[in-house]
Amino acid sequence: MEFSKFLNSTSKLNIILIISFSISVNSFILFPNINNAFYVLFHLTFIYLIFYHYHYYLYFVALIYGILFDILLLNNIGAHLITFLSLLILFILLRKYLIRLSSYQIIFVYFITLIILLLIEQFLANIIHNYKFNMSSFSNFFLISLIIFIPTVFLFTKLDK
Repeated sequence: MEFSKFLNSTSKLNIILIISFSISVNSFILFPNINNAFYVLFHLTFIYLIFYHYHYYLYFVALIYGILFDILLLNNIGAHLITFLSLLILFILLRKYLIRLSSYQIIFVYFITLIILLLIEQFLANIIHNYKFNMSSFSNFFLISLIIFIPTVFLFTKLDK
């Protein structure tokens, strides 16, 4: 029997969240871009879950992952927690408009949401925790986002079928 018959697509996406979270918070000193790629993959997966598989349990997921990211990466609680919960609330407010979008518009909004989420996280980390806003790290995240965005969307659509 296939493994995919036991799990629905939401469960598979949550497994991707767990794996990408675990790899992104571990430090691979020789390959820091691996951490960054899985950090971006986590955000892509979380946004995809919100857009296509919204459920109230995502508030709990956002709370847990937001706190864990903040503690493990910044040693304080704030930036990730605020952005994840704000994204969920914003999605609820804009949901009736997002449903009307075409598939290309949704993909564009999906990518822009990712970039804005990464920017807001760095901005809030700068304001709350005096974490230096580094344009080179953001450009690294942006480049990684450009590289893995289309394959990730393709993978997620395959998981949904």
